[in-house]
Amino acid sequence: MSGRGLVFRVADQIDSLRRDLEHTSGGRAAKTLAKTEGLRVTLVLIKKDVEVNPEATAGGASIEVLAGRLRVQAGGEPWDVGVGELIVLADNLRERITALEETAFLLTVAWPAGAGAWEQEMTGRHA
Repeated sequence: MSGRGLVFRVADQIDSLRRDLEHTSGGRAAKTLAKTEGLRVTLVLIKKDVEVNPEATAGGASIEVLAGRLRVQAGGEPWDVGVGELIVLADNLRERITALEETAFLLTVAWPAGAGAWEQEMTGRHA
């Protein structure tokens, strides 16, 4: 979905991901809620002890925990992030994320103009 002024009932989206999670083998489910040229917002639900290693992005990112608890490796240091907490990460997101319990979080990534991923997607090229 792309556009301006999108509104989501996040609890309903998490319930939907929870149903999807029952049918996945990787212990995680995700849905991109919004995507524009310079911004992507993704809702992620992961099972306890599942580890996610995000691909690098050229822009900054933030993670807001909506339910559960995460451990995020940032700058070589582990940070425990719980419900209602937000962690802001520097450029080139490559930080390992581990669920300390089943966790839902919003991952927001900013891409500067001309930074690879968006252009590849728009032209149909994928790395």
